[in-house]
Order: sequence, then C-alpha cells, then structure tokens
Amino acid sequence: MKHAWALPWLRLQHGQAFEKFAFSSVIQPTNTRLKNHASKVPVEDALYSTNMEYTILHPANFMQNIAAAWPSVVRDGVFSEPFPKTAKLARVDYRDVAEVAAIALTEARLSYATLELCADGMHSREEIASMMSEELGRPLSAGEPTFGEWAENARLPYDDRQLQLLAKVHDHYAKYGLGGNSLTLRAALGREPRSLRSFIRELALQTAQIA
Repeated sequence: MKHAWALPWLRLQHGQAFEKFAFSSVIQPTNTRLKNHASKVPVEDALYSTNMEYTILHPANFMQNIAAAWPSVVRDGVFSEPFPKTAKLARVDYRDVAEVAAIALTEARLSYATLELCADGMHSREEIASMMSEELGRPLSAGEPTFGEWAENARLPYDDRQLQLLAKVHDHYAKYGLGGNSLTLRAALGREPRSLRSFIRELALQTAQIA
C-alpha cells in the first residue's frame, strides 16, 4: 500500500554539477520484524557512502489508502481494515510528502536530513468512521474483516509473497498500532500538515458534488 521512490536531481552550483537525491523510505525502517520496512535500510545505508546531497523521507501510512476505499465506504457505510478498529495509526497526506520531496530537491535546507513524516495525531478506525459520519451526514461503522477477506475485496495486484508481507504489517498494527510524530513534517513544510479530518472532508465534498 506504500511505495518507495527515489528522485535524483542534477544541479549546477558554481559551475560544478552535483546530484541531489530524495528517497521516500517508510516510517520505522529499522523495525526488522517487518521485512518490507527493513528492506529500505540498505538503500539508506548506501546513501551515507556517496557524494550525493541526499534527503531521506520516512512517511507514515498514506491517507490516500483511505481514498482508495472511499467508494465502498460510501456504498456500504462501512470503513474496513484488517486489524482491530481500536488500533491507532499515524497517517500522512501523500501531497505533503511530495511537497517535502520537492523542497529537498530544489532547496538546501533539507539536505542530509532524515525526516519522519506524519500528520497530527494517531487515530483509530472508530475515530475515522466517526469523522466520515460527520462529514457525510449519515451513520457509518468501522469494520474488522480478516486479512483474507479484506485483500479479496481490495483486489490488490500483489503476489502471494507480497500479500504475506502485508499481512505481517497488519498483524503488527493489531498488536502495537503505528506511532508517529508531526514535528518534523511541520518544520519541513513551514506550515501545519494536512489533517486527516480535512482529507476526509475533501472526499465527502467530492461525493456531494457527484451526487
């Protein structure tokens, strides 16, 4: 559900060319219990032994994953994810992540920084369903499907190995949630990060316009 990307950028300064490199890793990459998180560590490690001007981003769970589920939320009145509805997760709007990457590639102030990127707060699915209810003006509930049920409904384009890795991520969420702090994102942007509430409001407004 989250993809790593790396953006190299060739820039001239004082007549000499040098490269800037922004790598979108994942929050908590040193969590070796989660192989898809830990798989980002070799890339980060390699950057420390180059002459490139790098910035490493550690984004939390993307709010855009909620957007992908939004049509079924509107249709069925249930927001489902395959872990307990009381588990609290840090999330981030991907547009804020992209903005930080753009700053990293075009300015010097984020050079050699490693940045945890999270919006304010950690929210449970119960809390998110409540926000959705308020913004849509009708009751919604938080579902708790099994991972198999959720993956089948989501129709993820993943092979068995990728699904197994993702299942372990959700098992981890079930036990520990996903912690994160908005301090570095706020500092990097120079403004307040986009909130989960405002993201859900955008989705609800789009739905109202279509209706």
